[in-house]
Amino acid sequence: MRTFVVPAAIGGCLLAAAPALADATADLLVDPGSVATVELVVEITTAFGTDTDAQSVTQAFTGSGSAVVDSDVPPFLSLAIPALDFDLGSASFSFQFFCLPIIGCQNLDVSVDNFMIGLDVGGVSGPVKGGVANYPNAPFVSSFDYTVSGLADIVGSNVVPEVYPFSTQVTTSGSNLVLQDIVLQPIVFEIPPEDLPIGVGPVTITANVDLSAASLSGPLVNEPDDCAGDFNGDGIVNGADFGSILAAWGACPSPCPQDLNGDGSVTGADVGAFLALWGVCP
Repeated sequence: MRTFVVPAAIGGCLLAAAPALADATADLLVDPGSVATVELVVEITTAFGTDTDAQSVTQAFTGSGSAVVDSDVPPFLSLAIPALDFDLGSASFSFQFFCLPIIGCQNLDVSVDNFMIGLDVGGVSGPVKGGVANYPNAPFVSSFDYTVSGLADIVGSNVVPEVYPFSTQVTTSGSNLVLQDIVLQPIVFEIPPEDLPIGVGPVTITANVDLSAASLSGPLVNEPDDCAGDFNGDGIVNGADFGSILAAWGACPSPCPQDLNGDGSVTGADVGAFLALWGVCP
């Protein structure tokens, strides 16, 4: 009987080699039925003192983005979001301040238009743990036009660049990547003092944007593998990767990077294709 001896280097690879899956991408859109709740908290100071009031609206909105995950099947280990933009549209709020029994209340109406929130250039990237991606220092930019009337009459616009924590749950639905339970931090801005009438100010507006009833999704698309055959991701197709071929021998359900010809099995045909890839990855 002929005895086959597996060299120690290859035998070790049978245990240690880990298949490297190509990244997958998704173009995302806000799902139909998603709503955003926007609460404005206004703090205003006048000769009467300082007072605060809050009002909120809930409405449909639009948005888009792009995502890159480390494979096309969960559990995902990493998520990059190169772009993400929300168009929250327009909303109107009515506030009352300094309400006194005889004098009554001072009214302030605020209309917000073209309210946009988005990741700054470069986006974010990081690990996914327990199905949640957390970014402690996400660069966001928000912009909006505003009209204030009543206690003060002001028309202006504002752009707020800010770095703050951002998180989202990462799941799938069928072949779609889904981002939900999106958590944004409050956006705070102060109306420029020069825009305020004498005796009014400062005026600080805090926008709390609740996206817990919203999600984004889009179909996952596999990125081309820059180095087919490099199953352990070290940038070289060599004997270490051949161990992964042997470990996956036979029927190999998708995803199976060792099935280089895509016929559902790892066989001699894949070994031939593997040998043709031998060497340093381009």
